[in-house]
Amino acid sequence: MPFTPRRQVLFNPGPVNLDPRIKENLFNVELCHRQPEFEELQARVRARILAHLGFDSGQFALSLMHGSGTLAVDAALTSFVRGNVVVADNGLYCRRLERTLSGLDGTKVAMCSSAIGAPLDLEALEGVIEAQGPEWVAMVHHETTTGILNPLHAVAQLCRRHGARLFVDAVSSLGVHEVDRVADVVCFNSSKCLESLPGVAAVLWKRDVPSHPTVPVLDVPAYAESTPSTPNVQAMVALDIALDILESEDRPARYRRLSGAVWAAGSRHFEPLLEEPHRSWVLTSFRLAGRDPDALFSRALEHGYVIYHGQNELRSEIFRVANMGADMNEEVIEDLFTILAS
Repeated sequence: MPFTPRRQVLFNPGPVNLDPRIKENLFNVELCHRQPEFEELQARVRARILAHLGFDSGQFALSLMHGSGTLAVDAALTSFVRGNVVVADNGLYCRRLERTLSGLDGTKVAMCSSAIGAPLDLEALEGVIEAQGPEWVAMVHHETTTGILNPLHAVAQLCRRHGARLFVDAVSSLGVHEVDRVADVVCFNSSKCLESLPGVAAVLWKRDVPSHPTVPVLDVPAYAESTPSTPNVQAMVALDIALDILESEDRPARYRRLSGAVWAAGSRHFEPLLEEPHRSWVLTSFRLAGRDPDALFSRALEHGYVIYHGQNELRSEIFRVANMGADMNEEVIEDLFTILAS
């Protein structure tokens, strides 16, 4: 049974409200993934992403898989990362890296942990790297557990100084926050800061990174130049249109402006969890201060707004507000916090 049509503004960190140009053109044609038209579409999307992000196609390959950002991360870990690995940890998605890596034969993981939402201790991280001599350092760029933006450039310089490769989960940052080209593997997807339909899981990887045997569906290199299994065709169509929109604007500037509106409106009624220098331009966490998170969520939903609960032990401590997608503007941000504070 189809949903009754209704308008919702999604303040969650993906999926996002789609630009009308995507929705209007999504089913202009239904393609088979073995048609030359689809092969041309996929090659065009791959080339445009590399060019927009400034990654050299001679140095980096881009694998376009079908799935979520989580699939991109797990597939890239299983395809590329072995040996001693140091994980820079200050959130639940950092800890998820450790869980996946711990299941891989030939992999030993050392955690450099800060409290959830605390800034990474770069001095401590360098100490762990010096002690462990890792082949890899793994990190999450934008940790949506709290909205903290981790210092990717500083970690990249540590890796360069100590001869370690760098694995980056950029699922919730790529497209808005710059990704350092020192990184050896970068994971993202189509539905967050690229503001497209969910369904394309993407992995950027340096061509000189050795790969390891894994199950075929997770074999990242197999997706770099071919289509080994049936993809989400319409998600690729949507991503091509989303790239038109991305190239027509200064997206980092828009997100910087909108996150500023979230900070200003939200701070009049709630305490932000993080100090401003550590916040991303994508998602902000606010303290509940004893409020019922389910009641807050329901109040927002009654007015057509979807906010995000805190995860696990943070569920009773924070709620999260992302400023992603085509329907986001200062007016709806102001209205959301007026409703939440009522």
